[in-house]
Amino acid sequence: MPQNPLRLWLQRLLPDASNALPREWLRAAVGGCLAVFLAALACSQLFGTDLALRLVAPFSASTLLLFAMTSSPVAQPWPVVAGNVLAAAIGLLASHWGLPPLATAATAFGLTLVAMQALRCLHPPSCAVALGAALGGPVVSEFGWHLLLPVLLGSLVLVGTAMLFNNLSGVPYPRKIAHPATGPHLTADPLPGERNGIAEVDLDRALAEFGSFVDVTRDDLQRLLHLTEKHALRRSMGDLRAARIMSRDLRTIAPDAPVSEAWKLLDRHHLKALPVLDDKQHLVGILTLSDLLGHAASAAPRSLADRFRARREAPVSRLMTRPVRCVTVDTPVVELVSLLSDRGLHCLPVLDDGGRVVGIVSQSDLIAALYRNWLQDLHQQPALQLAS
Repeated sequence: MPQNPLRLWLQRLLPDASNALPREWLRAAVGGCLAVFLAALACSQLFGTDLALRLVAPFSASTLLLFAMTSSPVAQPWPVVAGNVLAAAIGLLASHWGLPPLATAATAFGLTLVAMQALRCLHPPSCAVALGAALGGPVVSEFGWHLLLPVLLGSLVLVGTAMLFNNLSGVPYPRKIAHPATGPHLTADPLPGERNGIAEVDLDRALAEFGSFVDVTRDDLQRLLHLTEKHALRRSMGDLRAARIMSRDLRTIAPDAPVSEAWKLLDRHHLKALPVLDDKQHLVGILTLSDLLGHAASAAPRSLADRFRARREAPVSRLMTRPVRCVTVDTPVVELVSLLSDRGLHCLPVLDDGGRVVGIVSQSDLIAALYRNWLQDLHQQPALQLAS
């Protein structure tokens, strides 16, 4: 049943649900109070209380972005510092043109907006700085072009406080530029999990087509889209967990066993890795073909055959890899996809609630599970079409 257009329009006036937790509100409030206080204190000590009080309003607006919207492009250091200083300069310039107050305010605002866009330092509170400089009265006129100094000082104090407080409270700031992830094989290919998803060129074209300003950094937007894909895949795969697809009949080896025994197990069962368990059946490492070949190649004798013979009786504990990346029986298959494709891992030991090894998930197990899930989707599609 179609909804009433008026009702839909009224629903747009209601606020969206916030995804920030209450502790994040408190964190931003504490950091913002500290930053405003330090910026106002620094300006009042060096340039007087009257001027500091005139600047504290736009500084407070900048602080809101720095602590509550750290992922926004307008909250990064360059827009804050450059935007505020540029706006102050434009406001002072407009105040000397002899225009009526309203025309001065409008001119300062328009020029500031265009200049910030051109210099890639868009920062909304800077418009208030421009208006304060253009209509500041005797206090601002007394400073003249020296007004740029307290604006610069206060902006630097805000950014410096945000860098220190945000990072100490677990929020990275400024937002780092995401560099292309390097695969385990050190090649130029994208990670396997990213080859069929949203590419950078797709995101660039979408942003160009969208046209309007997007209040999130490009890298955070790309990360958000990848997380959305991940959760969509998890929803489509239901409750498929590691316990459903893991191999349970394991071949393991003790840490004091000779390497020759490991070679026999790997060759007889066509395996690429062996979990290493101690006397209490706790996982202490994993021995892979790469471990065996790497240590054999680094031995002193000349020929490869001599190197193998020299390493035959070495204990497994000297060659095994540790610590071991493990998963639990409840780990979703979607998490296994990333580990076994993008991290270069060939298998993952599976632990129960007591920390005991109860299985192992290999790349072959994962491929088989994904194939079965794909076949199930193919069978469900005709049924859904018939039902509709």
